[in-house]
Amino acid sequence: MKYFSILLVIITLSSCKKNTNDGIIYGYEYFPITEGNYVVYDVLDVFHDEVLIPAHDSTRYQVKEVIGETEVDGHGEEYQKLRRYHRANDTLTWTLQDVWTIKRTSRNAEMLEENQRVVKMAFAISYDQFWDCNALNPFDKEECYYSRIYQPFSIPAYDFDSTVTVERQDFSTYIEYIRSFDVYAPRIGLIHSTRKDIRINNGDTLDVAYGTELFYTAIEWGQE
Repeated sequence: MKYFSILLVIITLSSCKKNTNDGIIYGYEYFPITEGNYVVYDVLDVFHDEVLIPAHDSTRYQVKEVIGETEVDGHGEEYQKLRRYHRANDTLTWTLQDVWTIKRTSRNAEMLEENQRVVKMAFAISYDQFWDCNALNPFDKEECYYSRIYQPFSIPAYDFDSTVTVERQDFSTYIEYIRSFDVYAPRIGLIHSTRKDIRINNGDTLDVAYGTELFYTAIEWGQE
């Protein structure tokens, strides 16, 4: 009976270990590729230059991204078209602005934007993941990582129980501030994006001399 009990414990531990390995959560649902999925964003584009009048100017508009049909690239891998529509406000008709592409493999999620391929996410999602989002384009290396995984996040009118945040840039000096990150929600994709590249006075990020800021915030999503 003693030997049987020991054997039973060994089998149980082995089974638990196997289930843990098989149960890896890759996080593919945070970068959906289903045809017809769409997200509408409110976009705030801010320009600063203290020698101009006005020194600070902002533009608001909306962007709608719709996942299109699946095609196959030269490597035999599937990708999806991403149609991007633009309008100045919610009373106007959408106008097709760009056709980008997205690709989700077992290893990463890629987006071809403005003819440059960017690695948006790496799988499996974990705090140990680090990758160069510019590995597939000629730009300088830009190391990305996950700073918040499966954590709540709020945008106007919506609270999400589980999101992941991809950090792209976080650099500051007495005269410069660069901040860039993206937030993703399951089955929706990108719900918020911040891009700041500004020159500041006296180390104060609210006292901006010149530069740009760009914010995307999801306001609607669904299936067409």
